[in-house]
Amino acid sequence: MQLFEHNQSMQFSLDSRGGREFSLKKKSGVLIRSFDGSWKSRSEETGSSGEATKTISGKTLGSRQPDLSPLPMDAGAILADNRFLTDFLSQLALQEWKLLFRARRCLRAIQNTQRQKLKTVFSHFSISIKFRTLNRPEELEVSEGSSEALKFNLNGLTRRISETIENQKNRCRTELNCEVPVVLQAGEGAILFHEILGHSLEADYVSQGVSPFNLSDLDRAIVPPQITIHSRDDRDPFFKGAGADDEGEICPSPLLVENGILRRFISDYAYQRMLKLKDRGHARLEDFSCIPQPRMFATYVQPGRFPAAEILASTPYGIYAREFGDGGLDFQSGRFYFNIRQSYLIEKGRLTAPIGHLTVSGRVREILNDIGMVGDDFKYDRGVSYCQKNGQILPVRVGQPTIKINKLRVNGVQGA
Repeated sequence: MQLFEHNQSMQFSLDSRGGREFSLKKKSGVLIRSFDGSWKSRSEETGSSGEATKTISGKTLGSRQPDLSPLPMDAGAILADNRFLTDFLSQLALQEWKLLFRARRCLRAIQNTQRQKLKTVFSHFSISIKFRTLNRPEELEVSEGSSEALKFNLNGLTRRISETIENQKNRCRTELNCEVPVVLQAGEGAILFHEILGHSLEADYVSQGVSPFNLSDLDRAIVPPQITIHSRDDRDPFFKGAGADDEGEICPSPLLVENGILRRFISDYAYQRMLKLKDRGHARLEDFSCIPQPRMFATYVQPGRFPAAEILASTPYGIYAREFGDGGLDFQSGRFYFNIRQSYLIEKGRLTAPIGHLTVSGRVREILNDIGMVGDDFKYDRGVSYCQKNGQILPVRVGQPTIKINKLRVNGVQGA
């Protein structure tokens, strides 16, 4: 496998005190991997595509790689495009706020194990608003991402900022340490399935024997039959320019779980050979200086048959999870945790009081078998989901309808 990469990244921040910082980075390099009983990898940063072809013997990736279109470089133009948002933040009674704009474009030209030559392009743009309200120590955050341009739904962002502030201001006193039904909002809620199921299906963890699943689970039910999960979606523009993985391989099917039955693991070339899996196409790397490893591009939980209102109405008491933070998975214990940034009580089938930040946790296989109702209101996330594995941080995509998990342990103590 031989890979040439050229990437550009931009960051621009400004805060309530008038501080600004702008940075633009460009980086090119190559990664060469070979297998002769063991893997050998060599990476080298290059100044241009011409230097890359000298590094790669035989110029197998072509004598010249196409240039990427430039990223936004005018801080004044970015400010002008987002004046509505900065004016809105300045009018709020906030202790402090900070805006962070990020943009990244990455071109990869890859020769795979069949000596096929492929190119992938990935672009990602995001905005993150972090803020503190008066007399409150917690840092709050609202974010949005796009694969198209540094343009965002400013009306939607201001509405979410207002809702977050109201949630914090009006949250009721709660002391929760119990198991209750948890309803995951459509869209971002799938990040929980990314964490507890997606990582468990990665072939390196399966090979190491730490995953709760093993090869004997293939073509067997691992979750209730109302759950079908895809790893790709042709309708989603997020990875439209990255039809192949970072080894230049294409997985023949996006189907991970079909009506509760496990159909494939998430594998790269190395673990496909090792475990004798039927296919691969899920290798990803952060940049050319890293080695590929089994990684998810996306986790899409397919829609079911229940309206979201019916799912809520069926819940006498529980938690509604609305804004999601980070999470973790401990394979040794088989347990996971996940932080919910914004949540509400469900009482008598209705959303009532906001209760702020909570943590949900449980055992992976138990939780997966406690999935109850699956809604018909599928949505994609807002484009700002990230995943860290073995020191490599990558953007991921998730989507799902409203889903009720019948029993999750919930912990949280909030002030009035």
